[in-house]
This record gives sequence, structure tokens and C-alpha cells, in this order.
Amino acid sequence: MRKKYWSLVLLLIVALVAWWWGRPKTANEAASAPIPTPPTTQKVNQTKAAGPAAPTLITSPTQLQAEPLAASLPSQFVRIEAPPPPPVVVPGSYVADTKPNPVAQEMEEISLNIRNFSLRFGGNPVGTNAEIIKALSGGNEAHVNYLPASKRINGNGELMDAWGTPYFFHANSATELEVRSAGPDRKLYTSDDLTAR
Repeated sequence: MRKKYWSLVLLLIVALVAWWWGRPKTANEAASAPIPTPPTTQKVNQTKAAGPAAPTLITSPTQLQAEPLAASLPSQFVRIEAPPPPPVVVPGSYVADTKPNPVAQEMEEISLNIRNFSLRFGGNPVGTNAEIIKALSGGNEAHVNYLPASKRINGNGELMDAWGTPYFFHANSATELEVRSAGPDRKLYTSDDLTAR
């Protein structure tokens, strides 16, 4: 029994010593510990005929890696700048394309009002130009006017464009109604037509 007791005490002492040596050092202990100097691993060849340059000692692996790198770097760095970007070429029609077109704006307003009508009543107004305009100008269940203030209506009750031609309404789907103006030539489906959806 006594032998077991001393074995346990000895084992405990060994564990405490191992723990003491392996524990992390405190800040005070680390500051007071001497800094070890690495042993010299390689000496540069010293020849008397080498000239005035003093030999350097390489003392660490970091120096071994840094020596060839320092020799390969240029002594003065040159700043390399990227070339300037090419100038932007603006097409000649750009200014004309960006000017507001009152007819196109009016058509967009009509198209927006038709979409608002569709959202409120669950579908687009249907029929001819005169029937659609009647529904948009208060002939609906809520008696709400969806037409712009600058509306032009002829004697047949049709909404007219800036050139005096009735707009053409074409249902592309249950939720999309195309508004088409015949344009300056007053002929539908030619190159100068204006459309809004």
C-alpha cells in the first residue's frame, strides 16, 4: 500500500513539473528572459584578394532568402502609369435624341393612364378609339377621368395626336394596350409612327 502511495506522489510531482515547463509564460517572465542569439550557420568565404568590401555573415534562414532577392531588385524603381482611356465619341444625333418629344411624352402619359385603368378595373378598356376614350374619360364604373388635360377629341369622340390623326389602340394582350400615332405623314405603320405601351 505504501509503495502505491509513493508511486502516486511521484507521478503527481512529474506531472506538475511538466506542466510548469510547458505552461505559457507571463508578460514579466517573457520580458526578463534573455533573447537567445542564433548560432552562425554559414560564413562567407574570406579571401584576402577580395577587395575593400567586408564579408557579411549570414546568420538566419531569412537572411539566406533575402540575399539573392536584394541582389535581383533594381536600385531605383520606375513608376509605370496606365495609358489614358480613348476619348468618348458622341454620335451627331445624340443631342437630337435627348431632347424631349412632346408627342412621345403625351403618348406615354396616355399609356400610363391606361395601365392605371387596367389595375383599377382588372383589364384594359376595349373597343374602338371612341369607345376606349369614353371609358377613360369617365364612362367607367367609378366615373374617373384617366385622360390627360391636353386631350384633343374630334367630333366622333376619338382622341387625336398632334397632327390631327386619331390614335390607333391595339390590344397586344389582356394587360397591354399599344397606343400608336401615325406621325407627321398621317399614315399608320410607316417609319415615322410613334408607339407607347
